[in-house]
Amino acid sequence: MSFVTSILSFSKIYDTESFYLRDKSSHFIDLSDISGTNCMCDDAAVLQIRKRIFETMPGQWDVKKNVCMGDLPYGLHFIDNGNYHYMSAIFLEQVKEPFSLVVLDHHPDMQRPMFDILSCGGWVMDVAEKNPFVRDIHIIGADPKLISELDHKAGERAHFYDLDDIFGNMDGKISVTLPESSFPVYLSVDKDVVSRDELVTNWDQGEAKAAQILEFIRALRSGPNELLGADICGECAPGQEDCDIDRAIAGSDEFNAKVLELLRVETSCT
Repeated sequence: MSFVTSILSFSKIYDTESFYLRDKSSHFIDLSDISGTNCMCDDAAVLQIRKRIFETMPGQWDVKKNVCMGDLPYGLHFIDNGNYHYMSAIFLEQVKEPFSLVVLDHHPDMQRPMFDILSCGGWVMDVAEKNPFVRDIHIIGADPKLISELDHKAGERAHFYDLDDIFGNMDGKISVTLPESSFPVYLSVDKDVVSRDELVTNWDQGEAKAAQILEFIRALRSGPNELLGADICGECAPGQEDCDIDRAIAGSDEFNAKVLELLRVETSCT
């Protein structure tokens, strides 16, 4: 995976975290001044976000092709809390080769919005219907009730997996069965798939263990399919009142640091 790290700050929650400060590949992108971004992203906001990202991100080193390239989404992107999960669709606009989308999320994110607008709850459907390069979509850990509420056409666009389909236990260690695909993979993780006992997000949450998600990332990174890029969302919200906010921030900061370490690849462009 060609590797740089982007930290997309919508809510300013990353101002309270430190996982990225010692990583020379990290590029902090402040998007907090752009209106029309919370949960739904209007067309004017999408244009501003694209412009801000491409002005900030440097060229990226493609290890396989041995060239510097400027196209995203290659690398690792932290995209704030789940209200901004639609950023995955914006990054994936830049993929110009067939790919598989693998999503770890408590929500299927395939709800059709009332209006034709990019949203955190419908971005996967947006990719399925508008991205000409996506070949298959795999959603892991989504609430079965939410899946059952999808319209028939939406439900047919993805493969859904229970946590038990993916994670097992072998000799006391977590085992992972990766979804089958013959294409390079883009990975999107919403930390709301993890139990609230371990990580706190601003959405209702699933039952996965943080260690399972990290083991999945490790398995995917070393698996048979090229990893094109990855994004991580699911921070708590600044000032969130239903939790110990300092503890929630510390837990997410620690998890993010572990993800960054797993996917770290030393690269440089001149």
